[in-house]
Amino acid sequence: MKITSTIFLKSFLLLLASCTSSGIEIMNESSVENDEEYSQVDAEITNLEQKGSVFQIKGLGCNSLQYGTGFFVEENIVVTNAHVVAGVNSPRIIHNGDEYDLDFISLDPNSDLAILRTENFSSKPLQLGEAEEGEFGTILAFVKDGNKVITEVKIREKILAVGKDIFGQPGESREALSLEARIESGFSGAPVLNEDSAVVGVVFSRSRGGGSTAYAVQSSEVKKILKKEPDLGSSTSCIP
Repeated sequence: MKITSTIFLKSFLLLLASCTSSGIEIMNESSVENDEEYSQVDAEITNLEQKGSVFQIKGLGCNSLQYGTGFFVEENIVVTNAHVVAGVNSPRIIHNGDEYDLDFISLDPNSDLAILRTENFSSKPLQLGEAEEGEFGTILAFVKDGNKVITEVKIREKILAVGKDIFGQPGESREALSLEARIESGFSGAPVLNEDSAVVGVVFSRSRGGGSTAYAVQSSEVKKILKKEPDLGSSTSCIP
């Protein structure tokens, strides 16, 4: 039986994706079998954005504008990173130039996941799937200016991420994915989609220095927080 690796994610070694800035560059030269196949995947992912299943999230935080990506996991239930919306009074969906208010349901600083609800905008929810080590996936994200970015990634390994939570406090381990990909500002909260367009992870950080390693929370952690008793104790706290 293969033992899942444990990786210690320390604040000195990782940057939250919403605070990073680097170009998108996939390092695996053989990651696409052929242009036609990837064009079909690109079209499917673009369709998710056009329907509003994946979108940008923005809001004024304690010290500055915070932004990232989110997606529907139920008809009017949204998932994103906790650090995207922590300390934000009125987070909003940005879709096709329009803005839609979001209300908090739950925020977990340890798994870096937040669950929100929208009453005036809904879309087809994405299914949650399980990642397979070695498979290729696709990330759909929105950068600061609202432009859509679609990039292919490789799922290197399933890991247990151990370290501090988003506020710098001691945290518990959470199930995560090590990805071969470069990400930039706005990728926080973006879904990692498999070939069936099911969510297998939620992007939350990258390696310091602009390398080709990024990290995502596994979809199993999304399922856990959806089943937990709602907790908003940390939703008004500021990211240090």
